[in-house]
Order: sequence, then C-alpha cells, then structure tokens
Amino acid sequence: MKKLLFTLAIGLATLTSCESDSVSTPPSDSSSNDGILPTKVDIVYSDGETETLSYTYDGMTLLKEESTDGYYLDYVYEDSKLTEINYNNTQNDEILESYTYDAQGRIATVLTNIVGVGVYEYSMSYNADNSVITETSITFPGGTPSTTTISNGNMVGEDEGGVNSTTYTHDNMNAPFKNINNRSVLLTINSENNYNYYFNANNILIDDTQSTMFPEYITNTYTYTAFNYPRVMTENLDGDITTYTYTYNND
Repeated sequence: MKKLLFTLAIGLATLTSCESDSVSTPPSDSSSNDGILPTKVDIVYSDGETETLSYTYDGMTLLKEESTDGYYLDYVYEDSKLTEINYNNTQNDEILESYTYDAQGRIATVLTNIVGVGVYEYSMSYNADNSVITETSITFPGGTPSTTTISNGNMVGEDEGGVNSTTYTHDNMNAPFKNINNRSVLLTINSENNYNYYFNANNILIDDTQSTMFPEYITNTYTYTAFNYPRVMTENLDGDITTYTYTYNND
C-alpha cells in the first residue's frame, strides 16, 4: 500500500511538472519482558550495500528512527497517544502523516501529505473483534478498500484492493519492538510512513504475496538472543539475501 501510494504520487507530480491483537485502548500495551528494546539494526543488502537504522526512545515510547541513508522518521504524541509520524531526508523530501481516533481509542483516519505532491486521506473501520481492519480512501471515493487482518498480536493477512494479497506466518519468539508503548496502535496503521508489520508480537517466517503485478515469496530465518529476540534475520527473496543484525538496550 505504501509503495503503491508513493509511486502513484510521484507519477502524478511528474505529469504535472512536465503523481488478533485486538485493538485495545492505547497506549499502555508494553509487556514487561525486561524492557528490552532494539537500539540499532545493521543491514547488508543483497547487492552489498549497507545501512544502519538507529532508534531513540523516551522510556518505552519510540521517538525516532534514523538511517545512515539520510532519512529519519519522527513519532509525535499528545497525552501519550500517537498523533503523527513524519518523514524527512537529506533532499528535504517530506511526508507528513497524522491520525485521528474513534471513541474506542482506535485509529479512525490517516492523513498523508506528500509535500509538494498531494494529500491523501483514508478512513478505517473494524469488525466486531477488531481483527479485520478495512481502509477506505476518502480522497478517491469509490475505489476498492484494502483490508488488514490481525491475529494474536500479528498482522497475518493483507489485501490491497484486490491488487496484492499477502499472507504471513510467524515464529513463536519475541519480535524486536514487542515491548514498545502504542504497539497495538502502530500494528493497525498500514500507511506511507508506517510499516505495520514492524510492530508484530512475533517474527515473520514467510511473506507470501499473490499479485496481478508483483508476486513475491519471501522466507526469513533467524538466530536469537538468550532472551529469544532476533539477533540476525536472513531474508531470502528469490535468492537475493539481505541480513539484519539487531542490537538491544540490554546487550
């Protein structure tokens, strides 16, 4: 969804210039689990390029992700509730994203401003147990909604308006961001500035995307710390291998 939106937006800009973790009341959803948090991820891509992501917190609340590739994400809160995630990079490209909530403390709308390109908004609705989330465009009414399915604290399925349909399987170990505040809210936001599967309770083993455009089958293998968090994740996409090495605040 994020990649499709950004690609559409850039395309429009070019043309113009020449576009069940049941959702509970946030934010106090961090399990104690010794307060373990990831502080750094060292990535080696299949082509040999490298990147390091660093994380800043206030207690158990994520404030910032910063990349050696020159971008950062700021997480903004009001009264401990997530209200914005904002992207910037060294070229001063900005993607500003804000959220509203319904009476039950669930995300109600997502407003994404790709600065200089366009503003896109969608609403979110939920089934009775909050396990299926439907995302409907407000900006482009009449389109096919997307859905996200959540079970046992993990995103297990995603359908992007009939274009891509993805299923995920997980291990039973701790995912890196399992302990952060607002995790259950972040898990429901599938947007330009938020990869919601980062905030699973467990780790993805298989990412199987059936698509009319770009089918993918990704497998992940792990080594774990003594506390059952990933130390090294090895991602295999059709033989292209990327590794992610995690550092934690208790290392």
